Amino acid sequence: MDFKYDFDMFSVFPDEVRQEFQGMLNEIGMGAIGSEQKALFRDSALVEALQGADEAVKKVFLDAGFGLNVYDSGAPDGRYPGHDEDARNICVHKLAENIAAAEDLGDANWNGFDIGEFLTYLSTAKPIDATEMQAATAPPPPVKKRSFLRLGLFAGGAMVMVSTVGILLGTIGS
Repeated sequence: MDFKYDFDMFSVFPDEVRQEFQGMLNEIGMGAIGSEQKALFRDSALVEALQGADEAVKKVFLDAGFGLNVYDSGAPDGRYPGHDEDARNICVHKLAENIAAAEDLGDANWNGFDIGEFLTYLSTAKPIDATEMQAATAPPPPVKKRSFLRLGLFAGGAMVMVSTVGILLGTIGS
């Protein structure tokens, strides 16, 4: 099965909440929780495949900071928010370490997840800045209804004028 291997970083705590409570979390020794992020794939079929993979496969992903949920930042295919680059690199590096250290993945059922395709995605994916992302995901401009209204009024007015001229000519000719 062909999957899309795009993934985005998801903040466990939204930025507004983290900013408000980060000091308190730091004071009680839980500061890392406030800045925790998970790498989540955008393709729901890919997430379902990983959920159905062997436990050893799921473990290397989960231990690297990937989650088994779907999230889409809105970045176009093959692109990711540039501000997430460091966090993405950390997760990918941890995943590579986990795969290298795992002993039982050779015969494991990856349930269709193709590590080669994932590596190809990683080598071609490019960051996108917030301005580019807004432009890439902006909805198309609305159709100008006023133009249609003007056309309708013009056509209607022309028909009234033709009818009036016809009536006048009919009256004059009689």
